[in-house]
Amino acid sequence: MECLFKKLSVALACCAVLSLAAVDQCKPIGWATRSGRTNTPFEVTGGGNLRADTVRTFADLKSLAADKNPRVIYIDGDLGNGWNGKSGDRVDVSGSNKTIIGLKPGTKLNAVLYIKKVSNIIVRNIVIQGHGSNQDQAWDNLNIENAQNVWIDHCEFWDGQDGNADVVKGSDNVTFTWCKFGYKIRSSHNLSNLIASSDNETESQGKLDVTFMFNWWVSASQRMPRCRFGNIHVVNNLYTSDASVTAGTDQIGVSAGVQCHVRTEKNVFIGINNPIYNGNNTDGTGGNEVIDNIFTSCSGNTKGTGTSFTPPYDYSFMLSANQVESAVRAGAGATLSSPISCDANYVEPVDPPSPPPDTTREYQVDKGLVEGGAVENNNAGFHGDGFVNFDKGGKVSVEVNVAKAGEYKMVLDFTNGSGSARNLEVSVGGTSTKLSCAATNAWTTWEKITTNLTLAAGKNTIVFSTVGGADGPNLDQFDLILVKADGGAAVQDPEPETSSSSGTAPETSASGDVHPGSSTTALPWNMARAQVREANGILQFVGFDRAAIVKTQVFSLYGRCVKTSFGVGEVNLRDLPAGAYLVTVSAPGFNHQFIVQNH
Repeated sequence: MECLFKKLSVALACCAVLSLAAVDQCKPIGWATRSGRTNTPFEVTGGGNLRADTVRTFADLKSLAADKNPRVIYIDGDLGNGWNGKSGDRVDVSGSNKTIIGLKPGTKLNAVLYIKKVSNIIVRNIVIQGHGSNQDQAWDNLNIENAQNVWIDHCEFWDGQDGNADVVKGSDNVTFTWCKFGYKIRSSHNLSNLIASSDNETESQGKLDVTFMFNWWVSASQRMPRCRFGNIHVVNNLYTSDASVTAGTDQIGVSAGVQCHVRTEKNVFIGINNPIYNGNNTDGTGGNEVIDNIFTSCSGNTKGTGTSFTPPYDYSFMLSANQVESAVRAGAGATLSSPISCDANYVEPVDPPSPPPDTTREYQVDKGLVEGGAVENNNAGFHGDGFVNFDKGGKVSVEVNVAKAGEYKMVLDFTNGSGSARNLEVSVGGTSTKLSCAATNAWTTWEKITTNLTLAAGKNTIVFSTVGGADGPNLDQFDLILVKADGGAAVQDPEPETSSSSGTAPETSASGDVHPGSSTTALPWNMARAQVREANGILQFVGFDRAAIVKTQVFSLYGRCVKTSFGVGEVNLRDLPAGAYLVTVSAPGFNHQFIVQNH
């Protein structure tokens, strides 16, 4: 059944929502965003905005993770044949600047993950299930060794043999967010997270700075975490216990050892024995500052000792302790619906912003099926990876997907440096239209031509063809803008032919809500007429100039950014799970936020 969105009263927990959504918590945060033990920022991008390599075999994953090239790697399906002891499948991340993301929620990696001697690494949305703990010093599910600026997000680590996820031997600037660490199999060695492997690990002195935020320790016995040498920030995490797994074992929660300083802040401990353990601070050089935590049905020590540190990064968006349990239970784990959920690979632009991804140009012609032509990139001025250079009798077929059936305005970028007009035929759904593409000043001068097309809801194939055996223009990209939905009223063109700002805002349909901007003064880019229309879970942007830099973000009530879009194309909210969401739309001269409810 189609999800219906209705506007809630802004008063509905608005203050709480805004406090949780003050920062995009699905971007790197904490120590991973710093250089060493300083306030110097480090931009953790992994493979950045490189085109993703989707891997469907363990061999391909292992090969791409180990090479020296920056990469974005999507894991499609459960990969690996498992391991036992120190034999079996292992993924060595031995090249820097890599992003590894599970394509779907619960993507399983049946292999050890080993990150060594690299920097700028992102791992998200995967589950690693071990074979049960033992005392044979076998592999950990995840081992980070002598690596820097690593962000582990929305992952799960279960039943690690020696441990679940360790950071050792000179590693530094690591953050774990929204992860689960746990044990399902009873053992006396259910030890989760070790920071430094011994008191004699001299290469770790002054390093091993790690942030744990919004994570969930599920029925581990010890090491949640247990540290040496580092400055460890344990903030807004959840700790729970299961007697069937932990009964009869020694439970130890957060433990600061030699030269390790821990700031244990606004966490929730439920049913944990010794949630704060000071016995490993054998020479008094470590410390654990315990701040505003909640201890429920816990026994043993809850008091800190010694001093900690002041984190050199912003975390003002942290939750109060009484908000942590519900937020972490709802959000932790390999739960991301897609590899782009929560702004994967997105980096906040500076002010003034550098040019954002040109997502208002929806379709690249060179990504279609080209016949009788070639994809080239030798003439400047195109967008994306290239353009299509037609030969006589050439054509290219581009698949598009639209939410609504109806009449669409197509805005096509072309160049024609031949000196005379060239014809182009555009066909879709059995209907053809001929366009005359005028000569441009040069092959590097790109112009726009428009026509209206009738499209069905869902997939359509648009075919661009030369006419009569003659050459055609070079084609780059095109927009599709809904003009009139089938059975509905006409939609105002968001890219009007004139630049006049004297027109009035259009009337909204009865089924939608209109959200004007917060400013009514004279604004750049005709923004005074700008409105956001929401109807049936689709956001439409009315009166925005195409040149405007418009950013839309959708936050869950737990403060997680679940969707981001640039530009003024439609934003579909209907693919989100049921619940309430905070939507923010911002641009120069325009700023508005409102709450929608998905039933």
